[in-house]
Amino acid sequence: MSYAIGIDLGTTFTSAAVGDAAGTRMVPLSREIVVPSLAYHAPDGTLLTGTAAAESDGDPARLGRGFKRRLGDPTPLVLGGATYSPNALMAAQLRAVLDQVSADVGGPPASVVLTCPAIWGPYRREQFAEVPRLAGVENVQVITEPEAAATHYSRERALGEGEVVAVFDLGGGTLDTTVLRMRSDGMEILGTPEGVEHLGGMDFDDALLALVDERLDGAITRLDPADPAAAEALARIRATCVRAKIELSTEPDVTLTVPLPSGPRELTVARREFDAAIRPSVEVAVDALRRTVASAGLRGDDLSAVLLAGGSSRVPLVTQLVLAQFDKPVRMAHHPKFTVALGAAAIAAQALTAPAPVRAVEPARSKPGRRRWLVPTVAVAATAVTALVAGLLLVGGPDVDTAARGTSTPDGPAPAAEAPDPLLVFGGDVNAPYRAFISSSQKWDGTEVVAHTANHEAISARTGDGLHVTWKNSAPAQVYLQTGNDTRDLSSYVDSQAALVFDVVVNQPLGGPASIAAHCGYPCGGQLDATQLLRALPVGVPTKVTIPLSCFTAKGLDPKRVNTPFLVFAQGPFDATFRDVTWVPGAATSPDATPCSALP
Repeated sequence: MSYAIGIDLGTTFTSAAVGDAAGTRMVPLSREIVVPSLAYHAPDGTLLTGTAAAESDGDPARLGRGFKRRLGDPTPLVLGGATYSPNALMAAQLRAVLDQVSADVGGPPASVVLTCPAIWGPYRREQFAEVPRLAGVENVQVITEPEAAATHYSRERALGEGEVVAVFDLGGGTLDTTVLRMRSDGMEILGTPEGVEHLGGMDFDDALLALVDERLDGAITRLDPADPAAAEALARIRATCVRAKIELSTEPDVTLTVPLPSGPRELTVARREFDAAIRPSVEVAVDALRRTVASAGLRGDDLSAVLLAGGSSRVPLVTQLVLAQFDKPVRMAHHPKFTVALGAAAIAAQALTAPAPVRAVEPARSKPGRRRWLVPTVAVAATAVTALVAGLLLVGGPDVDTAARGTSTPDGPAPAAEAPDPLLVFGGDVNAPYRAFISSSQKWDGTEVVAHTANHEAISARTGDGLHVTWKNSAPAQVYLQTGNDTRDLSSYVDSQAALVFDVVVNQPLGGPASIAAHCGYPCGGQLDATQLLRALPVGVPTKVTIPLSCFTAKGLDPKRVNTPFLVFAQGPFDATFRDVTWVPGAATSPDATPCSALP
């Protein structure tokens, strides 16, 4: 089987995705899909990486982390008395990933793409070029992480010719910001990409650790890292803070049990305290994005959207400050830490069908103060094959992230007979022929949202920048998008394994039961219990929800006569903003799709 691979050797996590004729999908390197970017020098001299390193005997002196940040530093890292360069540790990571994937798939990849931060200059990139050489991998193509992220987003949600987007990639250790214009023959980088070293999730971990230490009157600071017992306790305390940071992305507060050598101490940290601790770092990150946009001679109004990538972008304060700065839609995949690997795999996969080598486009200057490059897609073989360079083509359909053991969607645009185009029901505003309605016991036959607003005693809705709906009390009420009495034959979407996909920001948590439905002329329809799904959504964080259409047809929806492709019913206080409500072919196979069993 001929396949391509994209690998993101991140500061804190490493991930991989493969691409072939069937599509692109994540490779489960562990139960969590990704593996930690760790290296461990075992007593027998073996160098372990990833999960094996994390599950080692726990001697902190033998464990290395964050070494991607040290790339180019001539000072070696000492692990268990042995010295390593950062290049060597990253090479061991890369070799382990390729060996695991090759064993799982049944052979080596025919094309390999690696990613690096956009901020890296020639020296760091030369050092990074040593990584595949030390790993024994030839002719690897390297692209920047923002370019890979934008590639994935452009496939997941088609971006139109000429659209300008900003990519804000906040990972575990670095920030990258880039502005891109979509073109039919590639992506055009506008202005000067910017990055901030030593800014990411690890810094948020440090900020939370310092906050906890302050609350414990300096008990953590007093621990001596040179003492083995204290060093082991420090490692456990840091791991506790990392888990707390993740929980604070969805919870207003979290209780930590801090494992001090003198005995465990318990304390509660509120999200507002965490936000205050990391706000200076997030403001630095947002200011870097502002400068990147300005370097392109653009303003926030010129952007179609800001694309968030990297696991640290899930911190709610990040979204809040980006929105406050640019007042533009902020897009984030359900698993933003996967976007870079998936984009790299999509680029690598083009080499599998590329007709002939094409010379890469050289950087070109446009008007003074504004750099303009055409981003070529270069995919090469991991073994001795000729490098292939091809223009990056925008794909009109979605790119579905599926696990290696699952199914996947076509990589290129499918013929119309095989899969219809995505059906946009609601973007930032109503999309004809669909209209927005609310209904309640006050008027069950519906009140149309006209002049961007509609109001009942139990529910209100407004449009313009999303469908913002407020359920005011425990009275039953619903919002829906409908063609009126006209029905449409949408059976081709069910046949193409489509899903209802929408972005939602929860402004107030759900306080009662709720359901999501699609109708074919009431009472014909399929209704799903969405209480647990909606209650699990984080507050203030844009989240993508994917529900297979087969869930609705199993509950009675006749896809040949659909008039209401989206309906949300609630009986309790709830406030949410819905955007980009779409029926997306192939999306039912995504690992992000909610299983029908979770929607009884």
